[in-house]
Amino acid sequence: MVLTWSIYRLAPVAVLACSVSALQPPTTHEVTGERGVVILSPEPHDPRVALTREAIAFWNRILGDLELLPRFRETALIVSSADLRAFENYTRRLWQQAGRLPPGFSGPAPPPELLQLHSDVVVLLSKQEIMSFAWPLESSTRFFVAISVDSGSPSNHLPTLRNVIAHELGHTLGLVHNGVATALMCGPCRVPLMELDSAKRFLSLTLQDRELLRKLYSGS
Repeated sequence: MVLTWSIYRLAPVAVLACSVSALQPPTTHEVTGERGVVILSPEPHDPRVALTREAIAFWNRILGDLELLPRFRETALIVSSADLRAFENYTRRLWQQAGRLPPGFSGPAPPPELLQLHSDVVVLLSKQEIMSFAWPLESSTRFFVAISVDSGSPSNHLPTLRNVIAHELGHTLGLVHNGVATALMCGPCRVPLMELDSAKRFLSLTLQDRELLRKLYSGS
């Protein structure tokens, strides 16, 4: 199971990511089919909704090219729910314990509202300035992903946010930080945003990333 925290500095010229805590992924993955994704958004027109959908499509293309079974599918978009406060409180509790949880410790209990969603991946587009992260729920293959609010100009930072979300979804598939500064699963990394133009919307995967996906999902 992967425990991952990523810090992305939304500056005009760089993306910074670092791992605070990580465990080795399993040798084989328990999920081989469709992975349902619920998106929680504070408002209907949050630009991160579209970016999350782009990241889902990106991973589905990668997995399709590798001829592997898992696919992400958006099952619900929940906007301005009364339950968002519980999700935000859970996010803050996890964030405040970043780097201080001992190996194997599951952290604070997730709120019932989160467990009741019955989704493989829950993505919260948080209203807080936090470290974006992917967190396993109750030692299962289910994940809670929290994406930080962008306090800067959204139009300037969309390329970064797009890759932040794709990076965290990569962790829900079992990928870990690879140490390659110019790769999607980098950690730590520093990538000039000028490289993230319309022709290259997502950073690349390494050969090791692809091999790990094959190992986790091919059944071999």
